[in-house]
Amino acid sequence: MTTEDSKANYHITKFHDFQSVCIENDGLAFPEFKKIMEDYILSQPKETMVFQECWIEDKQKDDMEVRTVQVNFLDHKTKNFIRLWGAKKNEDHQVLHMKVDALDIETKEVVYERQLA
Repeated sequence: MTTEDSKANYHITKFHDFQSVCIENDGLAFPEFKKIMEDYILSQPKETMVFQECWIEDKQKDDMEVRTVQVNFLDHKTKNFIRLWGAKKNEDHQVLHMKVDALDIETKEVVYERQLA
């Protein structure tokens, strides 16, 4: 394999599928990411924070398999895209990083960014 080969790729765009696969059946396989998402994003009123899409990708990177997850929401209050990102090693489940940012819909500029892990 090369230094970075993709092994699995999932793109979910319907909230019902996201709820079923990622939340109810633990399709994220990333408990730290799921907890932050539930505590800070999914706890918001449905009218405020609207699910847009979820990307899940497993990649062989150097000598380890890494799971990368990105979930995007639209915040109707601020009119920003809220993106939650994270990566972890699949072998020992060590979190490599997690962050949240907000992207202005009009300007496409990052207006907020916070490292979570």
